[in-house]
Amino acid sequence: MSLPEKHSQFTYDESPVNSPSKEKGKLEEVKLPMMPPSKLKKVTKLEKFVFVAFVGTFLCLAVATIRMTTYINREEEAISSIQAEKQQMQQDIETLDQEKNELQRTERLKKVAESAGMQMHDENIRKIK
Repeated sequence: MSLPEKHSQFTYDESPVNSPSKEKGKLEEVKLPMMPPSKLKKVTKLEKFVFVAFVGTFLCLAVATIRMTTYINREEEAISSIQAEKQQMQQDIETLDQEKNELQRTERLKKVAESAGMQMHDENIRKIK
């Protein structure tokens, strides 16, 4: 089966538009072909409202996304600076622990006591943690 033929409601004049007139003294009226009416003129107010609402929503979401990305970047920067401070403090703690252990060595305490003229009794020495 074939589809029914579509007939145009417009008729077109097959004569050339810019043809010279047959008689030299008379001006011939030129008939332009009919153009179909534009569909854009039939846009309803509801369609316009929906389109404006869609564009407005899109713009709001774009601005919100940019603001959220900026906020996240600031927070990540703050977190990384706090982590750097934490690592520095841990290194300081390890250094101080190492110095404390070096100062509490038994051999060092004996040398300091002997240089000060004190007598060391090994049973009186206690190591405190």
